[in-house]
Amino acid sequence: MGVKKFWMFLITLVFLFQFSPAANDDAPVPVLAANDDAPVPVLAVNDNAPVPALAANLQAYTEHLGDHKVFLHLDKSGYQTGQTIWFKAYLVDAVTHRPAAGMNNIFVELLGIGGNPMAIRLLQARDGVAKGDIRLPRNLPEGNYVLRAYSAWMRNSGEDNLFTRSLYISNPSWENMIPRMEIFRNRIFNRRLGRQESSYDVAFFPEGGNLVAGTVNRVAFRAFDGLGRGHDAKGEVTDRSGNVVAVLETGMLGIGVFKLEPVAGGEYRARVSVNGERSDTYELPQVLDEGYVLRADQDEKHIRLQVSANVTAQNPLYSEELIVVGHTRGKPRYAGSHLITEGRFEMELDRELFPSGIAHFTIFTSDHIPVAERLLFVDRGDGLQIAPEVGISSEEDNSFLDMSLAVTDKNGHPVAGEFSLSAVSGRSGINGRQAGILPYLLFSSDLEGMTGDPLYYLEQADDRADVADMLLMTYGWRRFNWDEIAAGMLPEIRYSGEPGLTVAGRLRDPSKDEVLSNYPVRLRIRSGHDSLYETVTDRNGYFLFSGLFYKGEVAAELSSRRLPGNYPPEFELTLQSAGGFEYEFGVNTRRHEVVARGDNWSRDRSAGRSPYARAPVRKTAPRVYGTPDQTIYIDYETFTERTLFEVLRNRASGLYFDGNQIIIRGPSSIYGSNEARFMLDGAFVHRDAFLSIYPREVERVEIFRGTSAAIFGVRGGTGVILAYTRRPGYSGLEDVMELSMLGYHDAREFYSDRIILPGIRSGDDVEATVYWEPDIVTGESGKAGLRLPFSEGTDRLIFIIQGIGHNGLPGYSTFTLDIE
Repeated sequence: MGVKKFWMFLITLVFLFQFSPAANDDAPVPVLAANDDAPVPVLAVNDNAPVPALAANLQAYTEHLGDHKVFLHLDKSGYQTGQTIWFKAYLVDAVTHRPAAGMNNIFVELLGIGGNPMAIRLLQARDGVAKGDIRLPRNLPEGNYVLRAYSAWMRNSGEDNLFTRSLYISNPSWENMIPRMEIFRNRIFNRRLGRQESSYDVAFFPEGGNLVAGTVNRVAFRAFDGLGRGHDAKGEVTDRSGNVVAVLETGMLGIGVFKLEPVAGGEYRARVSVNGERSDTYELPQVLDEGYVLRADQDEKHIRLQVSANVTAQNPLYSEELIVVGHTRGKPRYAGSHLITEGRFEMELDRELFPSGIAHFTIFTSDHIPVAERLLFVDRGDGLQIAPEVGISSEEDNSFLDMSLAVTDKNGHPVAGEFSLSAVSGRSGINGRQAGILPYLLFSSDLEGMTGDPLYYLEQADDRADVADMLLMTYGWRRFNWDEIAAGMLPEIRYSGEPGLTVAGRLRDPSKDEVLSNYPVRLRIRSGHDSLYETVTDRNGYFLFSGLFYKGEVAAELSSRRLPGNYPPEFELTLQSAGGFEYEFGVNTRRHEVVARGDNWSRDRSAGRSPYARAPVRKTAPRVYGTPDQTIYIDYETFTERTLFEVLRNRASGLYFDGNQIIIRGPSSIYGSNEARFMLDGAFVHRDAFLSIYPREVERVEIFRGTSAAIFGVRGGTGVILAYTRRPGYSGLEDVMELSMLGYHDAREFYSDRIILPGIRSGDDVEATVYWEPDIVTGESGKAGLRLPFSEGTDRLIFIIQGIGHNGLPGYSTFTLDIE
């Protein structure tokens, strides 16, 4: 190979700003006692006092929930059918961001806009990491998808906290297989999308939560469309008389801030023009005659809170003393009580109290009623620094990219951790940017309604601190509400985080609409395993099989005893996966391009169908002879007959008994001389052998007459009476439900699917992944090395490396490699 020249443009993101030194997250964080400058350990005061009660409740809530966060590093940002989504999952503690210890289950789902799962992967995470892949089939519909990931335990905190990533998957062949109904759906979707793109709104957010009369209020506002994208806007705020009291103009992200001092009983509205178009009028929030205003600011060393109040003693919210609680990710970092003097108080906190992330401050009355809150982003500049070095080497006839990584903290100390690397060709420039682990963990994962990658916008702003501050004034905290905390409520834990597969559900008696308690349930694993597990339901009818370890899709059977009256019990299965998905338009939503059939269209009945759209099947004794004219079920526990002859005489219809002869009335017996034929479990038997069977051994009796008996040929001319005995796993002793169980995903080895793709439409992101390495581990030295086979024909590669240190600090780095 000839000598190649290359240049590497390196961007290592240690986050937005460089401020104060990092603090050990494990160290006890001091909480300031009321008006005391000396720091004291967290909650190390009288637990009966009002100040620590709220903080103690919050600490208990957070520890009880023990929540996780999941982040997926994808190999790129856009895909086409026939390609593979390669990903690595990072599972971390929601508070410390340290990798989750031990074994945990992670679900990864590819969901269509209708909520139908097109792929599900169950990963077995070990010490917080797992890898996987999703091959995109050729008949997958083109359109918008959502990749969703979560641990089983995360469902306890609500499905709004699950990781989601919007994707558009293109399919050049979809126009030649799209069903007619999908064409109509795509057209409707595009019309809805168009309306969302062209509809603008302006929302106003007073700092602290309320617009209070007689006090200078800072008011943030956002101008956005129906997809949540920010837009340029200008306007004026006027009072009831039409006087201009404030001028507003947006900056980055369609966000701006203005000051307003409203009067009691005043009404205010804004006349705003978005993108230079015609102006519309928007109402500002109602002005409170009395209330509390919270203002928050920060610099490199301090956080300053200022509270103004004009609440009179007659107001239920009146309080001479206010409680301030500050936390980061649910862990209390400050709690203190402050007296209001002449309608205000100010306080200053050391930023060292708060780790990087969103600091959430709430003001309470002495009765624990929240009256104002504010979010601040604290950036300590402690994101990991990832420094790669790349060289080219040759060995025999092969060439390689040799890469070494050095991972350090902001002080240059080596960091051990787990990382992953992706590299795509830089021809399109589209693949190189995707939301990173650092802004997700520290920023958007804790905000309600945050979409996109905030770091992408903040990197481009000259006044990044101000932009981040304005952004947080327009969003709310997403992980709990203070009413529950103040009441000492703990979250309900409904989903287990135990490793292994689970099959769970409830058993009911459908005839009585009651649960079946202390009732036996069996689970048999097929697919070459033939394992049998047994349990009984609890007093509420629930059953659980846990700690199972199988790979791939596994065939299984659930069974239970039949109920009195020979009725089958009803299984209500609890899904392992979350379900309950509703697609929402967002900043990454694209038009569905295929709205008509192609010239080479042909029907593909499997096109667009979810591979998981198979309902469990109840297994009963097979009806190999079709539908009988009558079926008699024999109750295992309540039957009273001593012989089958008595069963037929008491319960069968259409039979004629002539002494000991049993004749089926109908065309075949019109002369009254031909007795019916008898069968036992599919074989013809003599009448005496049939009638001598004890009814307890029989599940059901089927009677065929006339045309129904034609399937038996000549021997069915006089009718047939068929009995099925109770044989476990076959007919009547148990009721069996067949189901397909999702086992653990076995990740494939990476291969590059970089090929010439036919029929590419302009603008599609069809770049293939050139390199994907999910198993980069840095030891105590903070270093790792890897060798990648050199890819001929590539003149530019865009690399992304990201991951998490064992210390809970995330890292992200991207660089471009040009090759000549």
